Formats: sequence, C-alpha cells, structure tokens
Amino acid sequence: MIKVAIIGSGKLAQNLLRACCQGHFEVTALWARNTQKAEGLAKTFKVPIADSLQAASVQTDIVFLAISDNAVEGLAATINTQAIVVHCSGILPATLLKKHANYGVFWPIQTFSEPRTLNFKEIPIAIEASNEENKRILEVVADTLGQKAIMVSEGQRQHLHLAAVFVNNFSNHLFSLMHDFLGKNQLDFKYLLPLINETTEKLKVLSPAEAQTGPASRGDENSMEIHRKILVNEPKLSEIYDLISKSIATK
Repeated sequence: MIKVAIIGSGKLAQNLLRACCQGHFEVTALWARNTQKAEGLAKTFKVPIADSLQAASVQTDIVFLAISDNAVEGLAATINTQAIVVHCSGILPATLLKKHANYGVFWPIQTFSEPRTLNFKEIPIAIEASNEENKRILEVVADTLGQKAIMVSEGQRQHLHLAAVFVNNFSNHLFSLMHDFLGKNQLDFKYLLPLINETTEKLKVLSPAEAQTGPASRGDENSMEIHRKILVNEPKLSEIYDLISKSIATK
C-alpha cells in the first residue's frame, strides 16, 4: 500500500485527503499551518496529525504539497525526506522541488470551492516526475484516484493551466458580471443555469467551434446593436461585449 502525507487544509487538500482515504491509500500524516482546520480534518477522516512539517514528511512514500502556489517553494525547502515531494500547481515549475532526490507534480485539472465535494474519478490529473520510477508511482496514484493520469511536459502543463484559466476563471467572471447585471434589473441569474448546463453538455459531442451560436457568430448586426444600446451606461460590459463579439466573428 502506498503511503501518503498531505500538507495543507484548504479546498484541494480536503478533497485530496478524502480521495486518498477512499482510494485505500495509507495516509501517514496530515499537517497544516492552520492547526484548527487540520485537527478537524484529521478527526473527520481518522488520520494521524503531525506536530510539524518535518514529522509529516518521514516514513511515507509521497508528500503532497496541497497548498497555495506562493507557499510551495518555502515549505518545500524546509523538508528533509526521501519521499517523493510533489506540488499540486498547474503553473509552478517542478524544479522548485529539485533539492529533493525525488520530486514531481500532481495537478488535478479542476476547480475546488467550498462546500463542494468532488469525485476524483471524474478529474484528469497531470503528472510530471524527476525520474521514471517516480513517474510510475505517481501514475499509479493518479489512475487510482482520478479519471486518468496525463503524462505532460512542464510546457504542456502550463499551457493547460492557461487554458483552464480561460475556460473556468474567465467564464465564471462573466457569470459574476451577469449576476450583478441581472440583479440591477430585478432578474434572477438562476434563469440562465439551464443554458449554462447545455453549453457545457454539448461540448461532449461537439467541438467548441461547432457549438458556437449567438448574434456575433451569425453576423446579426441588428441584435448586436440593440445589445449595445442596452449597455450604453455600462462601459465595462460594453467593452467586453465588443471585444468578445469581434473575436467570435473573426475566428
């Protein structure tokens, strides 16, 4: 049985801890700077809690740094272990961990938000490792926990991360803007949820280009002009509308 230690207590750490327990891995230790959250998670999942970062990093096979990107380099530098030390970032270089003999990247391509509990079986996981043996071990873990292990180069992973920012973070920002816009007009954003669901569902059978609809895609200038009049007092939304409409029309 592969032994794992999890560093962190945030949204990713919580979901990873749950998945490891359900995947029949031995969680040897949990440690986090937020001791109160760590103690709560350790009690919930019945796993040992370490009294220090170093204590969590011994007598285990893999140390998962499921922490914020800006904390990875500093925490990794304080660990002394022969275990495979991995960060879970989509953008950070694996070489931030190169002081360790064994290191890698284990990036679930997903967004994690409280109080959502996600099924790792539906999440592809991007893998990098410092050598073939470490890669094999991380691949076994990813295939056990997730939908599929994806072996990537650093450049490929960073391209995937950028694409993820576009399709998730940017689209959600548009949702947020429209939530506020509709609220100003006494309309409920929930009316759009079936549309949002269908937009993502049809991408399972169509390419994004094939699925594209709307006034800009069909050159409907009359509809677009009405939209622009509605947005005359919304300069930020108007700028976004014209920028994206132009991109759609010229793709």
